[in-house]
Amino acid sequence: MDSDSDKRSLKEIFVSTFHDKLKFEDFLELDINGEFEKIPLKKRTVYAPTSKLKQIHRFLNNTVLEFADYNADVVFSYRKGVSTRDAVEKHSQNNFFFQTDLSNFYGNIHKVDVQNALTNQLKNTPVSDIQNYIDKILELVVVDDHIPAGFSTSPLLSNICLFKFDNELSKYCHKNELTYTRYSDDLIISGATNNFINEIEPVINRLLEKCINTEISINSTKTKLHKKGHNFKLLGFNILPNGVVTIPSADKKEVELLLYFYLTDNDKFENYFKKSLAEKELESGNKPIREHAISTLSGKMIAFNSMDKRYVSKLRRKYGNTVIDMFIRKSVK
Repeated sequence: MDSDSDKRSLKEIFVSTFHDKLKFEDFLELDINGEFEKIPLKKRTVYAPTSKLKQIHRFLNNTVLEFADYNADVVFSYRKGVSTRDAVEKHSQNNFFFQTDLSNFYGNIHKVDVQNALTNQLKNTPVSDIQNYIDKILELVVVDDHIPAGFSTSPLLSNICLFKFDNELSKYCHKNELTYTRYSDDLIISGATNNFINEIEPVINRLLEKCINTEISINSTKTKLHKKGHNFKLLGFNILPNGVVTIPSADKKEVELLLYFYLTDNDKFENYFKKSLAEKELESGNKPIREHAISTLSGKMIAFNSMDKRYVSKLRRKYGNTVIDMFIRKSVK
């Protein structure tokens, strides 16, 4: 934590960050309404910021939002040095697992929620006069009275706005010998026995209403109950009966098969994806089948690399560093 004497004004930090590329007055006078484009997708709207707004959002993340209070014991999303695996590992010794997510996560976090969080949770920021700029920050990170998908500030804001909720649910779980972790809008609660299963859903909804607002709630259609020893996934991982956390063997087999086809038989590589292309209406439109296949495999490899680097090292030995790196870096042609 910075002492007050170590802190600098927002203007000083802004000028030392941007020099003459962007003036502090540009930040103060920026009208966000001309700085993003709305892109409607099937189930949501994505807000695409201009280059200037992206720069300012990056500055706000690095200077302000990354220093805001959040519950580091339970939150594993949008943090440097932690991953989905860490969120799952904490549950590995338990036997029963409750998994759910939050309905319309970003859409139900409103301007007043962001304002309350920023007003109360920025004491550790290196900015001496941050309270003077909360209204301006709100203007630049909230659109249509919610945090928008597509802004780089929204993931950090979601952690900040759920701070009180995470604290309260963590206290409840600790008192009842349960384990709680959250990755973005995915909540996992587990215990040695299943005594908690019937009451945990109303507890979560009550705390959401108390700590955030009356609109945000868990998505009952996505709620799942699991028992150790059965085949299930938590954030893409299996927890084996012995407590080992691993990528499911079916997912590993699929990736290895695709890598083999990519290296040996282009027709089989493309044909593997034709069914899924026929069954789904792709938002990408008329993307060539090979481009879609490469993009999909790249996505799987990037996910694996964040989930289990030891397994990716095994793939490097089997298929070669160059091939694996190309997929992870999305440089495959």
